[in-house]
Amino acid sequence: MLCPYALVVVVILFVTHAMSGQTVARAYAENGKAHVAFANGVDKTINPQPKQVECADVSVADDGRTVAWSVLVENCCTSYPIPTSIVVYRDGHQHVIAPGQMIWKWRFIQRGSQIAVLSGPVHGRASEARLYDWHGKQLASWDGSHTPPAWATSWQQEFHP
Repeated sequence: MLCPYALVVVVILFVTHAMSGQTVARAYAENGKAHVAFANGVDKTINPQPKQVECADVSVADDGRTVAWSVLVENCCTSYPIPTSIVVYRDGHQHVIAPGQMIWKWRFIQRGSQIAVLSGPVHGRASEARLYDWHGKQLASWDGSHTPPAWATSWQQEFHP
């Protein structure tokens, strides 16, 4: 039988390990689905989103725990699928970011705790850049006018010819 102190130590170690999350060795797309390979050798196939036909731009954030990818869906007006959302996966949890238009570009900010997304119509110029936390909550937006925020500086040329 464990003494009460030993039990407390075991519980603390278990909780600490669970909270630290798993380290991602790599992430990739295969057969239209995202796959996450963990450092412990486990490879997980992520179930596709509704209407997903492909995924692209699979990337692991600098924190080594957060993975994201673009979800591509069929589009009535093009001969190719377009990215309309981003799935963010961390520690077994998924969150979907869907700005409402085609996603032109996206990137991790602050080692994966935030995601910057540039979106707009399928053809034309970008219409908005948004900053989200990894849960998908919008934190800020920029419409291309005035001085861009630091997280969107490199996208300024996407709004103007």
